[in-house]
Amino acid sequence: MNLLFSCIGKRGYIADFFRRHLAPGDRIIGTGNTRWTPGFRACDAAFLMPDIVDERYLPAMLELCEQEHVDAVLSFSDPDVYRLSRIRGQLEALRIVPFIPTAEVAEITYDKYRTFQFLSSNGIATPRTALTIAEARDFRFPLFVKPRCGSGSYQTSLARDDRELEAFFNYAPDMIIQEQAIGEEFDIEVCGDLDGSPLALCTWRKVQSRLGETEAAQTFRDPDVLDFGIRLARLLRVAGPMDVDLVRTHESLVVLEANTRFGGGYPVSHLAGADFPRILIDLVKGKRPELDLSFAANVVMMKRLDIIGGPQEPFFEQELRLVHEGVEKL
Repeated sequence: MNLLFSCIGKRGYIADFFRRHLAPGDRIIGTGNTRWTPGFRACDAAFLMPDIVDERYLPAMLELCEQEHVDAVLSFSDPDVYRLSRIRGQLEALRIVPFIPTAEVAEITYDKYRTFQFLSSNGIATPRTALTIAEARDFRFPLFVKPRCGSGSYQTSLARDDRELEAFFNYAPDMIIQEQAIGEEFDIEVCGDLDGSPLALCTWRKVQSRLGETEAAQTFRDPDVLDFGIRLARLLRVAGPMDVDLVRTHESLVVLEANTRFGGGYPVSHLAGADFPRILIDLVKGKRPELDLSFAANVVMMKRLDIIGGPQEPFFEQELRLVHEGVEKL
């Protein structure tokens, strides 16, 4: 079995979680657009690719999949998921399992205004969102200003008055304005089968985060939240992992966004027994696991910094096992 992890970045620990379920000879192939990719260390092979916005990127990805006899594809980057959704059908035609959403679902989840429209039209609470300052005149401060299509809290600001709103909104093109939901922040992580039906869920509270990256978390169990997660998963029908950010207010569960990939807090789900890699490998093998909600409550997770390095050439050519055959960044 050959698994391709696109834009692996720093997520080498996800590869380690998969490794425990792989047989001798199975491979994890990582991709990125720079040699300075820590996640390559956890891969059996690594390839440099054109930037994901480059017109050569998708053809290069298809070429790499054929060249390396890839069996399944996962991505760890929101913009990359959006791009790869455009070739989902071509991957399936190559008999490759794409743990990538359909183009329609990728559009809904990547475009935050589309997310607002979709959730609202399906009766799911979500912060009011506007495309212009005029549309947001009756919104109550403070207000979030963020890119319409963004990731990891990049260029996200909290405006406290009209002056800040004007400055933040005009800082970059294609910004949106969103009301702030006040309450307890938590996540629902879902693993779906190839048709998007949920096979596993886990819920956890964000204890600490930095720039959109969860650094500490603790699992909890709440039947109402689990039922809500199953309902949302069946509505979006995402194949593979999905991470949903929510706030519990006094009135309801409010969905902030849904990321159709492994979330930064997935390790706490894994430690609690929600073993998404095992499920995904079973799906690649043609098995169909049953819905499993048996994760443990009160499991905690914290992230730490680990350092890798050494003399330049041995480090890049041996320690990271970066291969140069095949597709490279041009």
